[in-house]
Amino acid sequence: MRFALLAFLLAAAIPAAAQDTDAHARVRAAIHEALKKRPDDATLHFFLARVEALGGNAAAATQALEETEKLGDGFLPAKQLGFEKVWDDAAFQAERARMEAKLPRLDYAPTAVQLEDRGLLPEGMAYDAPSESFFVGSIAKRKIVRVSKEGAVTDFTVEGAGLDHVLGLAVDAPRRILYAVSTSALTAEGRKSRRNTIFAFDVDSGRLLHRMEIAGAVGLNDVAVAPGGRIFTTDSGSGAVYEVSPDKEPKAWVAAGELPGANGLAASPDATRLYVAHNTGIGVVDIKNGGVKRVANATRENVAAIDGLYQWHGQLVGVQNVTTPGRVVLITLSADGGTITEVKTLLSHHHSALDEPTTGAATDRGFFLLAATGAAHYTDQGTIADPDGVPKPTIVRMLLPR
Repeated sequence: MRFALLAFLLAAAIPAAAQDTDAHARVRAAIHEALKKRPDDATLHFFLARVEALGGNAAAATQALEETEKLGDGFLPAKQLGFEKVWDDAAFQAERARMEAKLPRLDYAPTAVQLEDRGLLPEGMAYDAPSESFFVGSIAKRKIVRVSKEGAVTDFTVEGAGLDHVLGLAVDAPRRILYAVSTSALTAEGRKSRRNTIFAFDVDSGRLLHRMEIAGAVGLNDVAVAPGGRIFTTDSGSGAVYEVSPDKEPKAWVAAGELPGANGLAASPDATRLYVAHNTGIGVVDIKNGGVKRVANATRENVAAIDGLYQWHGQLVGVQNVTTPGRVVLITLSADGGTITEVKTLLSHHHSALDEPTTGAATDRGFFLLAATGAAHYTDQGTIADPDGVPKPTIVRMLLPR
């Protein structure tokens, strides 16, 4: 979820409308410090452009975007993602146009599912192949709905069932379990007494099987199941990655602060590595022996701030919504899994349904993307801003290579 990604490095989070110049200065300083170590990192220059834009400095924002364009591809600032204050500046728009002109147009993805309830504000979705059902979580209504293969929408859980805001979902089809991230961290009131839990439900009956609390978490975000059934979750608020189990205490495979903005995650087919998307790239965790490192990127393509991340026959599928208005990419890895060798766009921001895409599901029927969520309409007070502007939750489908 992009809420957590608006925090950068170890500095305080800055919402797009923030007026806190001290916070801007802290983030700016953190980025410049990082640039001393990675001066050719296009992602760092992009985030520098964003923080300058938040402060209303159009010239500095444009200069940083020029560096971004020089060093990398696949970046595109969006007005609603922190660039409002400089949006009408002529030089900024000229640079943005140059960046957009370099992007491929891949906008074919037919609608697979469209829900009528605009008030759901979904963030996470999952697919159960045996029943051909989708599961969609709700931030605002704190529940999960099931969409059958015939298109019937029913409550899988109900409001008041103990769930907080529902974010990441994952199905363990062989064991018939649906895992759901539940967090109170999306509102000011919820952060006063944080609750971060992984719920486990029986896929077929909806029966609650387990609640796995992570007491020290700041804001859980996504969940994934490795081959064999091991369960992993990211804490975007702290940058930690945990393994959870019904009968053991949570184990931190990645300590707080190691992967700032840790978000989408996907296990390798042999269940020895866990790939974790974070603010500025992708990390890989050795879940056999321990240890975490940054995945090298041998391309110019942007792999930062990925929300949903999925394994597909040894490749990765990523959903982006911060460094671009929205796109889906296919990431090819080296034989040892430690280097990104190619990045292809599967779906670009040109698709008319995209409205803060977040997560998806890689299946034998293609990649299903939760393309329209309206999640950004959810406020820190737990209300929905501009409810008439919220899109209908929409899932689109695109083909994956075999």
